[in-house]
Amino acid sequence: MFKRGRSVLVDMDISELQFNALLCIREYGPLTMGDLCKNLYVACSTATDLADRMEFAGLVERVRAEKDRRVVALHLLPRGNEALDAVIAERQKFISEIIKDYTDAEYEELSRSSKLLAEKMELVEV
Repeated sequence: MFKRGRSVLVDMDISELQFNALLCIREYGPLTMGDLCKNLYVACSTATDLADRMEFAGLVERVRAEKDRRVVALHLLPRGNEALDAVIAERQKFISEIIKDYTDAEYEELSRSSKLLAEKMELVEV
């Protein structure tokens, strides 16, 4: 599923690390470089280079905080959101293709197992 969804990124010239950064920004909101480092588990220099490339590609923009101009956060731009939406749509299409021939019993089992997995995952501290 991940491979199929990220195949969309090749046409958009977006790397997996850039995609992961976009996901983090969408999930947590605008991120400082330090927050991006923590979420991606990369060195600050790597995050800075990544931000430079994403900004140049029109995926994000750097915005200075109004209260403290030293603080700079990455904000998603429309092209970044479009990339994320395209990958999600491709993943949904892929899953739909896989389960289209499921019987009602198989679909119910998948639904039950997915809910159970989600409940167990919520209990795990990260």
